[in-house]
Amino acid sequence: MRSSKKKRFSILFDKHYKKLFNYSFKVVKERDLSQELVQETFIKLWEKIEQIQSNDRSIESFLIVTLKNKIIDHTRKHKTREKHTNLYSLNRDIQENIDNEWELLQKIDSIYASLPQKTIEIFRLSRDQGFTYQEIATQKNISVKTVELHISKALTAFRQGLQDYL
Repeated sequence: MRSSKKKRFSILFDKHYKKLFNYSFKVVKERDLSQELVQETFIKLWEKIEQIQSNDRSIESFLIVTLKNKIIDHTRKHKTREKHTNLYSLNRDIQENIDNEWELLQKIDSIYASLPQKTIEIFRLSRDQGFTYQEIATQKNISVKTVELHISKALTAFRQGLQDYL
């Protein structure tokens, strides 16, 4: 009985392999994957060969349905894997951006801490509140040239301190 099973399987393999491979390759467009899917299809045939009616029509139907299911399973797994990979990449990128933002904010705070208090106040009035140099000079009771000096000092410190980020 074992010998007849092998012989029958061999005949079916020779008869259907090429057609199944061509179908699989047409769908998945990868030679190795197509071979693997067809091989899995024939493994399934080997396991079920005694349960399938011996007419050509039912065997061919079994092979085609099995191969289609293998292709669908592979596609689902591939898409799920791709989705998880994309999510992982996105999460990694977001985490990297958060880390970079945090590092940048710490660097900015450290530059502010290195500046004299008066320079910080004048720089913030200019950049954070949008005051003109003249408005700052009037508010602080200093000359416009002094405001320019403080702003220049702050900008130089930021340019030097943040040169790795620019």
